[in-house]
Amino acid sequence: MTPSTPQARRAGFTFLELLLALSVGVLVTAILGALIHGLLSAKTGQARRMAGPVGARAAVRTLAREISGAFAPPVKDLAPLTLETSTEIGRPEVALSFYTPVPAEPRSWCGYDIEHVTYEVAVTALDHRELRRISTPCSGPLTNAPVTNRLFEGQFALGIEILTNGTTSTFWPPPDSTESNLPPALRLTLALPGEEPVQTDVLIQAATGLRSPLERSNAPPAAAAPAE
Repeated sequence: MTPSTPQARRAGFTFLELLLALSVGVLVTAILGALIHGLLSAKTGQARRMAGPVGARAAVRTLAREISGAFAPPVKDLAPLTLETSTEIGRPEVALSFYTPVPAEPRSWCGYDIEHVTYEVAVTALDHRELRRISTPCSGPLTNAPVTNRLFEGQFALGIEILTNGTTSTFWPPPDSTESNLPPALRLTLALPGEEPVQTDVLIQAATGLRSPLERSNAPPAAAAPAE
């Protein structure tokens, strides 16, 4: 009995292999579509948070926390804090600049460096603004290399007022001042269309003396030493 000769396989895919390839392609497409949809949804949600009341409160908290730690650097003829407002095209509507301590790099040094920080409101389009934080290290390898972060964007108005002796001012230092110093407090107000404005008053710790709630009585006079 002569053995049967093996038949050569035809070129191409079988029907089962074609169905399997189509199933894998559909599965990969569905996974990629779900990932892209998730990324776009996360980006949209983040943009809404940045432009809504939640983002407004977060931006005001960040500014209030950092401005409370402002201090005057040990350099003569250098204003420790400046506040400017402008209506000119191409210039920030509000610009607040000050110096603040930051942890030194690397963190294992347990030291502090000084940064010059500027918060400014820039008009990017009609009725569209951005609140930017620009930090410039004053020492270390990144000296005078500014880093810009966007904290808030959308339709809003940011008001910054200096509080001194019961009066408010939208600029600092005063034009008639001969000494550069820190103001005692600031008032921050961020207003959104159709929302209650977010407002807070901030004390600058380096310029405000806080009385301790503990009242210590005077020590009694020391007893006279016995005569020998």
